[in-house]
Amino acid sequence: MLEKVEKEAKLMLVSPPPAQQQPDRDVEPAQKKPVRTTRIRRRTGETPAALLIKAILRPLFKGIYYLLRAIRYHKLVTVLLLLLLIVSSSVATFFVTGSWPFGIGSDPFRGFNGLQKNGDAGDHVKNWLYALRDGDITTMQLIEGELIMTQPPDPSQLVTQFSEKNTHLVWKAINITNSYTESDTTVDTLVEVDMAAPGPGGAVKAILLLHFTTLPQQQGRILLIHIVDFRQPLQ
Repeated sequence: MLEKVEKEAKLMLVSPPPAQQQPDRDVEPAQKKPVRTTRIRRRTGETPAALLIKAILRPLFKGIYYLLRAIRYHKLVTVLLLLLLIVSSSVATFFVTGSWPFGIGSDPFRGFNGLQKNGDAGDHVKNWLYALRDGDITTMQLIEGELIMTQPPDPSQLVTQFSEKNTHLVWKAINITNSYTESDTTVDTLVEVDMAAPGPGGAVKAILLLHFTTLPQQQGRILLIHIVDFRQPLQ
């Protein structure tokens, strides 16, 4: 055993040392490619005009959002506020225009109170005018049966000329311009009807003037009807 160890020691002394590996040559680092900087385009939402629009609209949309959120969580209060708004606007419309919204209960016969102070002087006049507007020849003939004129106006001709049914005219308003009680207790009333008709250059306006003589003592019986004028208003 001892001999074997001595032989191995001699061999280690005699054998040449292992060859050292040559260090690898320095590898030149790869040349870095130059990085080109590209100009970043400004998005449409970042332009000054877009930022200005956002600044204007953002509070509006936020207000709408919070309003809808409040409506969602306070439904009863919202319904009460809407009802209060509708009632107040309807009352204001009635006091300003004399009619309710959406044409409910509207009456184009303005100044009727001026005739009403003379009893029922305006009822027959009102019925005759409404019949003329609607093209109701039969009603006009019945009312004209109480006239004392030898040649009363022809309902058929008047309907053809002035009614909404037979023409393109639209009756905008009926105004009582004057009402006067005469010494014989009759009432002379001048009535103006504002009309309009559509045209290629805009609405064409017209004025129809009528003179009525009525008898209040007989529930506003019409004695005389005269067509005074039919013309365009001065521009």
